[in-house]
This record gives sequence, C-alpha cells and structure tokens, in this order.
Amino acid sequence: GLGIGCIFCVVFCSYSLAFWYGAKLIISKGYTGGQVINVVFAILTGSMAIGNASPSISAIAEGQSAAHRLFEIINRKPKIDISDTSGIELDDIKGDVELNNVFFRYPARPEQLILNGLSLQVPSGTTMAIVGESGSGKSTLISLVERFYDPQAGEVLIDGINIKSLKLQWIRGKISLVSQEPLLFMTSIKDNITYGKEDATLEEIKRAAELANAANFIEKLPNVLKKN
Repeated sequence: GLGIGCIFCVVFCSYSLAFWYGAKLIISKGYTGGQVINVVFAILTGSMAIGNASPSISAIAEGQSAAHRLFEIINRKPKIDISDTSGIELDDIKGDVELNNVFFRYPARPEQLILNGLSLQVPSGTTMAIVGESGSGKSTLISLVERFYDPQAGEVLIDGINIKSLKLQWIRGKISLVSQEPLLFMTSIKDNITYGKEDATLEEIKRAAELANAANFIEKLPNVLKKN
C-alpha cells in the first residue's frame, strides 16, 4: 500500500506541476491549452515508458558484462596454440619420456606449488605406476607430457628433445591416453577413437581398443566396432 501510495503521489504531483507551469506558459508565452496538454501527456507517457524499460536496461547491462568476459576469452592469445604449425616432426619416435627438474603451478592456483623440482625418467617399453594422494600431481604429469600446460621451470623431454620444440599436433597424435573417467561424445565408439587420429584405419582403431583393454566389451555390444 505504501508503494502504490508513493507512485500515485508522484503522478499527481507531476500533474499539478505540469498544469501550474503550463498555466504560466499560457499567460506569459502565449501557449494554447492544447499545446500544454500535449507536452504534459508526452512527458508522462515517456516517463512511464522509461520506467517500464528499466528491467530490460539492467538485463542489457548484465549481457554487456558477460559479453566482455566472453570476448576476453575469445581474443586471448594462448601460450600453447593448438593451431601453431611450427615445430619439428621426428622421422621416428622411440618414446623415452623424461621430466628434468620440473616446477609447476596451475594458472588458476598460482599460490599452490604442484611439482617441486621433480625429475623422472620413463624408458620406452616400460610400465610405471605413479601413486599418491589426491592433488599430489599424478594427472599433472600426463598434462605436461601432452603439453596441455608448460612448466614454470625445468624441461619435459621426449627422446631427449624438449617437447616445446616439437610440433604440437604431431606429438599429441603420437600419444594415447585412457583416463580414469573418460569423456565420450554422443556418437559411435569408432568416431570417438578417430578423434585422436582422423585418418586412422580400421585396423589401427581395433588395435587402439585392444591396447586400452576395451576390445572385449566392445565386441559384446549390439553394434560392434567393425559395423560402425
């Protein structure tokens, strides 16, 4: 009730002010009554329209704020550019992986040191288990080898060559990863596998499934790999 009363008070005071000042204009400036009424209703109608538009104005302001953050992300120049075609490609890759005195902090958590001078060697053809509590940096090692991140200090080497000097798309095409919680696209198993290598043959796809220990349950599915 108080709110409605205030609104009508403003409306009636506006009418009073408009007719009082309009009367002065009629007496001193020679305005006609019709002109005064036109001005009064134009101002009142415009004021109500502006008031009704205020929610939309706030929505536009929120949209501009969101768009600003969005365009900042779109226009950001990534330190690791997937479209970069520079770098070398090796004629043959053996697969020796080495981390040499690596220091790493995630960009979103610069205050927390994840890897503190880690050195690690994984010779080609060997199997290594890396264990530790949650947040100790196990998944971080894989992200560094796949070059989703670069260390703040130290080197990540493959076959003795710093991974930064290798062509990014080429080195990622040489790495296969089966995560603990894999993310699959809503398409066939074959298509999900070929996202890692678009020109993969059917035999290479089957071999990848076998190496991931996934071939047995794939063969039991209604539409098996060879039919997709």
